[in-house]
Amino acid sequence: MNKKNRGQGSGFRGGWMALALVAALWALAAPAAEKTAKNLTLADCVGLALENNLDLKIEKITRQVAGQEVEAARGGYDPELSLSARRSHEETAGESAGTASGALEVLGTETDSDSYEASVGGATGLYGLSYEVGAQVGESDGTREGNPFDTSSGSAGITLTQPLLKGFKTDGTRYQVSIARRQSAEAAVQLEARMEDILAQVETAWYALLQAHESILVQEEAVRLATQLYGDNQRKVQIGAMSILDEKQAESQAAAARADLSSAKRAYAEAQNQLKTLLFADHRNFRDLEIAAIGELSSGPVEVDAAAAGERALGRRPDLRQARMALERQGIVTDYQRNQTLPSLDLVGGAGMAASDEETTGDVFDRLEAADEPYWTAGVTLTFPLGNRAAKVRHEQSLATAEKMKLELRRLEEQALVEVDNAAAAVATGFERIQATKEARNYAEQALAAEQRKLESGKSTSFVVLQLQRDLTSARNTAIQALMDYNQQCAALALAEGAMLERHGVAFAEE
Repeated sequence: MNKKNRGQGSGFRGGWMALALVAALWALAAPAAEKTAKNLTLADCVGLALENNLDLKIEKITRQVAGQEVEAARGGYDPELSLSARRSHEETAGESAGTASGALEVLGTETDSDSYEASVGGATGLYGLSYEVGAQVGESDGTREGNPFDTSSGSAGITLTQPLLKGFKTDGTRYQVSIARRQSAEAAVQLEARMEDILAQVETAWYALLQAHESILVQEEAVRLATQLYGDNQRKVQIGAMSILDEKQAESQAAAARADLSSAKRAYAEAQNQLKTLLFADHRNFRDLEIAAIGELSSGPVEVDAAAAGERALGRRPDLRQARMALERQGIVTDYQRNQTLPSLDLVGGAGMAASDEETTGDVFDRLEAADEPYWTAGVTLTFPLGNRAAKVRHEQSLATAEKMKLELRRLEEQALVEVDNAAAAVATGFERIQATKEARNYAEQALAAEQRKLESGKSTSFVVLQLQRDLTSARNTAIQALMDYNQQCAALALAEGAMLERHGVAFAEE
């Protein structure tokens, strides 16, 4: 019974193993997703990033929304139309002195009234001046002391209110429009800064892809050298001309070189994805695309005047320009808050035509048209807030905020100067490093070639040749790294100066 069960279990497991083997073979036989290659220069990558980068698209929408805020703030000048209709009923009671017979007679008043009003009013951009143009028509009928009456009245005129203190220099609507305009301009500079940052990232990623590709070539050569030496040592061991230890050392280095090659390929794949993230907005559609970075890297000296570069950075860097614009915007806030601490002194005036008629509403319109009953008013209204602590505190806060922003701008300027100095120094030392690593690579190549000749003549050991192969691989990688670093340092200097768009020939549109 137990033997039978064990047999069934073995057959069951064997079936699953067979299915797994078939599935594995099918997976190996299935065609892999076909890779498509695309040669891209740095200029090509810059164009794709400006067109497709998601961060830039988000920043462009932010700028668009800020521009729309200006139009929304201007809506404060839109006039308002007000319409109203009202009906009322009123009754009063009273007593007469009496009748001829001596009896008291109660004489009351009963009135039904209808009124219709229409007005258009709003603010203007003329030092806080506001207006209201309106017309009113009404009709009343009823009895008064026993006598019926029917009266129509109407008026049409304009009322102007001009602030002389609070609201004269800057009223609420003008304040909102000014703030919105400043914020829209800041959003444009912020977009420019984001463009410079993205282009710097693209350039860095492009160099990283070039470096990753070159590293693969270096590691492939290292695998070839190590494998060739291992084969030579293996043949020498077979004929008794070399010890087994030398063979195993060469075999170990060949395995290590293959592992380093796998790491280089992984770094290349990651560099591909990093660059594609910056260039495209849909990773699914470009997952199987392989970018081949093509172009010449700069290895010539770059003359840099750190002091002049720092002065250029102070004037052109978008982050500094945006900070200055924000400080100017805060000045508008401070002026507005100062104005709000003043009392209200408003000059109010109006003029128009009035009319009344005891018969029909139509006659009232005729009287208004005839302008027989003109009127005008003029006056001053003073409103003095007692204490006014809220406005005073807000003004003090706005002053403190402005002082804080001045200090922050100064700090940013100092940081910019330090960044330019560091970038300029990095460019200078980076060029020196290129020359040194080139010489080190050449010396390593010559040393390995000489040692291989000595090994062939029996005057050296496999261990020394293996060490020199490792030194050569390291020297080649270091030389590649130095060249990439130098180009990235030149890009970093352009970014520190605020000249990244100019470096790539990109014109920024203000509107």
